[in-house]
Amino acid sequence: MTDRIINQLIQMNMIDREDEEIYRFGLEGLFLKLIHYTSYLLIALFTHELAGFLIFFAAFLVLRKSAGGYHAKTRGGCYISSCLIVFCMVTCIKIISDWNYIAPVGCTLLLLSDICIFGFAPLGNRNREYDAEEALLFRKRVVEFLILENALVVILWLVGKVNYAVPIVMAVGVEAGLLLLEKIRTKKVSGNGI
Repeated sequence: MTDRIINQLIQMNMIDREDEEIYRFGLEGLFLKLIHYTSYLLIALFTHELAGFLIFFAAFLVLRKSAGGYHAKTRGGCYISSCLIVFCMVTCIKIISDWNYIAPVGCTLLLLSDICIFGFAPLGNRNREYDAEEALLFRKRVVEFLILENALVVILWLVGKVNYAVPIVMAVGVEAGLLLLEKIRTKKVSGNGI
């Protein structure tokens, strides 16, 4: 399908043949994102947790874009692991949002996740390394987003909207986990052990 679109764009003189690979890469990335996001929405709809998913995904995405962390080796591995994470998170959100003792557990998870993110972010991966200037910029963004998300969790908890706070806590926790995974992977690759 990508080739057909690229060929049409070339025939219509909308793009140059020399730029074909750049456009192919961009279109493939766009289609992959659409497949991922559609799958995530279907999982959220299947589990009847669309609102929780949307909150989780928004909170996660802003951290993920700046903090970095683990990425799968292959596109298939990325797709499967991402869908599994989304399924597990929306299922957890659905189950634990009504627990009476979620506040101490959530606060503990948030605190541990914050420590991990503050300690490691931003962290490049096998697909993207940061230079010193980028790392400084992304570090600033991570801190800002993390402070904002923590404040939002506290406010939501105080006004009794735990079901909206839990997805944010889960998003921060997942990002912390991905940072830890990448840290472990890079230590193993470099031969330093864990």
